[in-house]
Amino acid sequence: MDRVVVPPHDFAQPTPGQVQGRTVGLINLACVGATNENGVRGNISETLSSTHHARVTFDLSSAAVASAELLFYVNGNSTTGNKPMRLLVNDQPLSHRQDRSRMLTGGWDRTTIPAAYLVQGENEFIFADNGVLYVDPGPDQHSSRSFDGGQTWHQGTLGPNNDLQGNYMVRLRLKGHPPAGQLTSPIIDLADPDHKGRIASRLHIDAVRLSVQKKQPSGTEIQFEMRSGSTPSFDPERWTPWQHRTTVHPSGRYLQWRATLRSQSAATTPVLENIVLEADIREDPAALAKIHLVELDQPAIVRSSYEFTYMPAHSRLTQLRQENRLEEVVAPGQTELEKFALLRHWIHSQWIGWQGDKYPYCPTWDPLEILDVTRNDRGYGMCTHYSAVFAGCAAALGYASRVLIVDHHCLAEVWSEDLQKWILQDTGPNRDFNATYERDGVPLNALEMHQAFIEDKVAGIQFNKRPQQTLEPVSNGWARLFVRFGIPLRNDHLIAAAPAELHHGENEYHWNGYLWWSDDSDPQYSEYSLQTSRPEDFYWSVNHTRLYLQTADQPQTLQLDLETATPNFSHYLVRIDQGGWKKRTAPLQWQLQPGSNELAVRSVNVFGKEGRIARARVLLKDETL
Repeated sequence: MDRVVVPPHDFAQPTPGQVQGRTVGLINLACVGATNENGVRGNISETLSSTHHARVTFDLSSAAVASAELLFYVNGNSTTGNKPMRLLVNDQPLSHRQDRSRMLTGGWDRTTIPAAYLVQGENEFIFADNGVLYVDPGPDQHSSRSFDGGQTWHQGTLGPNNDLQGNYMVRLRLKGHPPAGQLTSPIIDLADPDHKGRIASRLHIDAVRLSVQKKQPSGTEIQFEMRSGSTPSFDPERWTPWQHRTTVHPSGRYLQWRATLRSQSAATTPVLENIVLEADIREDPAALAKIHLVELDQPAIVRSSYEFTYMPAHSRLTQLRQENRLEEVVAPGQTELEKFALLRHWIHSQWIGWQGDKYPYCPTWDPLEILDVTRNDRGYGMCTHYSAVFAGCAAALGYASRVLIVDHHCLAEVWSEDLQKWILQDTGPNRDFNATYERDGVPLNALEMHQAFIEDKVAGIQFNKRPQQTLEPVSNGWARLFVRFGIPLRNDHLIAAAPAELHHGENEYHWNGYLWWSDDSDPQYSEYSLQTSRPEDFYWSVNHTRLYLQTADQPQTLQLDLETATPNFSHYLVRIDQGGWKKRTAPLQWQLQPGSNELAVRSVNVFGKEGRIARARVLLKDETL
């Protein structure tokens, strides 16, 4: 029996809300009080006065925070720059004057709240005298209004006509540890924990033990769970459920653990310093004596910590493709980039951007509605709508795509199979748009543009206005749009209108449902709850397949388990040696012949788009020689 020690894990895929690194504790930033925002427009305001006050309450599990920042959406209103707003925080008075430089470009005013003013449980914030607040219509949660200088309070009386249910667009960011967080490991291959690629013999894993180095101050705890299975991706039919334990026996080849960290105080966190898995594994080395892995060419599969909802195959997607003859639109393209350019150029030419003064209706992000409304002059379309149509049409053609937000502009990103990366597509509305962003002829994504701007390396980046093949330099001022960027965590707007932000981009980005990039764990744009500094949370793998090889029960045969990251996955195509591609399902049985053997696998989605090839080459020694 061999005792295998799985190396310490670097916690590469933290659950949202957790920091990265070998040492993990509860992240020390939290944003509370996000409003309903299921279609928030951010255009309903109230003016504060000596009699008209606004009240917002926040419930805190712990008040032992290092600092607090109160954020409230004011759009472009600057009244409090000259006339101070009066604030009461749990009856403690504060005076606030707007500092435009602190607001950055998001429309959110902000003021520091002394941590000593906060209490455990309900906290009351009253806004009075000067300034404005904006209202998010929806269910009453924590907002009320006074018309008599704070003597009495009413709910359901928000807005200019005193008749709206909803909440004020106010958020509270706390620098302190939240009450709980969860860290989930990637799936671990116990036969190949370093992911170097090998052929395993038939395994018998008698036990796996999890050992931990941790710090657990009073009032904190860390609980562990484990599960295992026989497939490289979780399959409820072939995996055990999560169980509260640190030992599994026996275990499948593939294993996963998760840790739940809890704290009773925002001032304290448990710390998970290191994890080691020790496995008792029995293998049969003789089964591999005549089999040698010569080459394993396959991509790593990178996964986001956040779930992304892709547009599935649907009748409305078929309608979008067929009514607009999208396959004919891209047919002249000889390369994938040319097809993207033809699609982008077609969308750019469907309507004249904006025109909100003529046609004031703003459509949702549904591509079919956008095309109908804008073509028939029943509403207007801005950059958001051009990008939503591109993302929807690209999905209708089988590509992975999404809308992407930058500072006061909106684009799309699409997965390029040829380049094996996500790339930007700027579709409209003005002539300055309708381009890719390229350096040395290679299209860039938003993170690459962001890094070029903050590192002052914009020189050399060009707009490529395909299909016209017009190249123009990107200015530093234009690149500044990428000072921040974010994505909605879905691209199924064709069948689901919500959650989304109506009139997105017309004023500011005030919805709290986007995932934003942050260069630091303490974000510059602190008004948003979902923030990450992990590139993989934005740039995950698409259409990648990995091979897991082990000897089978039959002689001279390998069993292949397959893992794929293919949106709308349909099936695998497999080619053995010089044969043709055949449709197969996992696991595969690969009968080896004496000498060199080669097997290739690629995924196919429901639209017929094929993924990158994963390839293995194996030598079977000829017993007769």
